[in-house]
Amino acid sequence: MTRTAARSGALIAASSGLLATALAPSAHAVAGDGSHRLASVDKTTLTQETRHEVPTAPAVQVASDAKLRIESKAVKVTPAPEPEPEPVVETTSYTEPAATATETEAPATPDYASDGSIGAQAVAIAMQYIGIAYTYGGESPSSGFDCSGLIKYVYAQLGIHLPHSSSSMVSAGYQVASPIPGDIVWTQGHVSLYAGDGMVVEAANYGTPVRHTAQWQDYAVYIRPY
Repeated sequence: MTRTAARSGALIAASSGLLATALAPSAHAVAGDGSHRLASVDKTTLTQETRHEVPTAPAVQVASDAKLRIESKAVKVTPAPEPEPEPVVETTSYTEPAATATETEAPATPDYASDGSIGAQAVAIAMQYIGIAYTYGGESPSSGFDCSGLIKYVYAQLGIHLPHSSSSMVSAGYQVASPIPGDIVWTQGHVSLYAGDGMVVEAANYGTPVRHTAQWQDYAVYIRPY
């Protein structure tokens, strides 16, 4: 069609062969006089009723200077946000720290009986009673010990009998210049058992249980009782 248009409308060919023209009025549309009716429709495929309708359908004439104004608004497209990266979970392996010697081993107790000597055996026996309360005149673990009572009891376990008196022990054996473990450390009014490396085992006084401590007696006499 030349210069013939519908501003709003559609020509619909139905599957039944019917042809309908839907038109909407326009400010620039002018009704024709029938001279611009459709001429290029193939009527052979239309029904008899449709053939009659086609030439009688009103035609729409549009002025040559007609302008079609389409209003539209700019569409702003906001891009979808980028997905946040998934957090990276760091995995670390845990290894139990190796136990130190102080965690797994008890403090070493000198094995004074290792050389088999009588004096070393005496020290090993005395070390078993560390912590026993001091008792004046005591000479057994059940009653407690005083200084000479401890040494008397220890050597009794080895078959050596000593007097229960510090003043008498000075003559119980023989004096030596340099002590070895098991020798009696004698001073006026007190005795202890030499344990080696400048240490002694003793029952010192009231309120102090049997202990393993540094030798504190000055000008001591060392006595070997066997």
